[in-house]
Amino acid sequence: MPWVKSEWKRWSRGYRLGAALLLGAMSCTATDSIAAEGEEALRAAIFYPKQIWVQDINIMEQIAVSMENALQEAETVHLSCYGMEELVMEDAVEAAINMQTDILIYNGIDSEEAAQNYSRLQEQGIRLLLVDGDVESSGRLAYIGTDNEKAGWQAAEYIDQAMGSKAVIGVIAPALDTGLQSVGARLRGFAQASRERNMKVEVYCETTYDSLTAMQRIESMLDEQPQVKVSFCGEAVAGQAAADVGRERGLEEELTVLTYDMNSRISQDLRDRALDVTFVQDTEAVGKACADFLLQLAEEKNDLVPEDILFDCIPTELEDLVEESYES
Repeated sequence: MPWVKSEWKRWSRGYRLGAALLLGAMSCTATDSIAAEGEEALRAAIFYPKQIWVQDINIMEQIAVSMENALQEAETVHLSCYGMEELVMEDAVEAAINMQTDILIYNGIDSEEAAQNYSRLQEQGIRLLLVDGDVESSGRLAYIGTDNEKAGWQAAEYIDQAMGSKAVIGVIAPALDTGLQSVGARLRGFAQASRERNMKVEVYCETTYDSLTAMQRIESMLDEQPQVKVSFCGEAVAGQAAADVGRERGLEEELTVLTYDMNSRISQDLRDRALDVTFVQDTEAVGKACADFLLQLAEEKNDLVPEDILFDCIPTELEDLVEESYES
């Protein structure tokens, strides 16, 4: 089956159910792609949600872009990148099988359905590289990505150093017990670090990925628990909602807000002092490390002894901002 060196595709929901079968029957082509010569090259594929969510941050797409750039001149790795308007893991796995993929790059999900898909990959001899949240039980070859548990520790350390252990903290996230391992690991890391420091975590606020609903629930939290002086937000939707609520209520000097990742809104929230710090994932470095890993795997094949590669988040405050634009 012909492969291309790198390809970007966007699938709409209408084509989602048939996409996996189509990929198995069709050659991947692109006007600016280079066809693979022979079967020596490592066949790698990454799938990610193409739609821009409410928070205008797409970590998987950023990693995919970094990987594609790093592998532009590579002849031993053929990477295909697929952006889907609605990403369903079962479809991605089916497509990877039909495409005779050697290795699938995916984000870590811990659920019964995900476990079934991990098993299918193993049965088909397709190796798995996880990049946005780790699930060790997945049978993955390696995890290359943010050290999310440490990212939770980083947030707790920031609060402890800035305000001490007496500040009353509210933990805010779309799902406090989530299968999405990036957010779940941050929450676990923060919980452990805050316990060890005897920090006062008194409120848990479960929001949603809808920003209006998130704001309403944060407003209710502050109304019912006015002693809360710190909002630890496990991801960007919650962080932006907390910043909006604080700004509207004039609490910039009273409420400390922490979140993750960066876009134009978060940058503006920092400038408005509605947000105190965001912990930014180094997706460029993660993508480059993934590309290097694939090149090494292509060269050493079964002799490779894989190792996980973990990256710290980059704490970013107002004084750390540089004049640059973010996609919105």
